[in-house]
Amino acid sequence: MLFILLLAFSACSKYKCEEWEVTDEDFRVGQGCGIDLSCAGKRTNQLSFCGDDLKDAKVGNTITLGEDDCCKKTRTFHRLIR
Repeated sequence: MLFILLLAFSACSKYKCEEWEVTDEDFRVGQGCGIDLSCAGKRTNQLSFCGDDLKDAKVGNTITLGEDDCCKKTRTFHRLIR
């Protein structure tokens, strides 16, 4: 049992992880889309990213998380916390 736990931990520890301060923003991109409360807002959070998720983590980098005819969701990386 201990061997399985150590093996699982060593597999997880291979990934480099960093904590970043990011701003997620949702804004309208289309006309006539009606009222959509899920597409309005700006939130600053501290999030952890590991492995391949770190490829976009650079100060000032903005990525698109999702987009449709009415709403665009973006994430901007501000600073590396740890």
